[in-house]
Amino acid sequence: MFGLSFNRVAGDSMFPRLKNGNFVLLSEHFDKQKLQAGDMLKLLHPRYGYMVKTLVGIDHSGWFWFKGESKHSVSINDIGPIAAQQIKSKVIFVC
Repeated sequence: MFGLSFNRVAGDSMFPRLKNGNFVLLSEHFDKQKLQAGDMLKLLHPRYGYMVKTLVGIDHSGWFWFKGESKHSVSINDIGPIAAQQIKSKVIFVC
């Protein structure tokens, strides 16, 4: 509703920033041109499905690169480059 949704965190791939069981408030209304390294975003990955990860950066070709916060998370290389249309929402609040 209104482009906002709550999701419950499942797993520890974003620990310590997000803990298993936390809730995140997500917004579908954000400017992808203004994203910065460190932003947490929900993306749709072709292999892993929906996931919340931290933006590492945007390369010269316009691909977005993400990481988990835990050493046990899927690696940057395994996630691979993400196109802008795969980014679905931005985490705006954690509780």
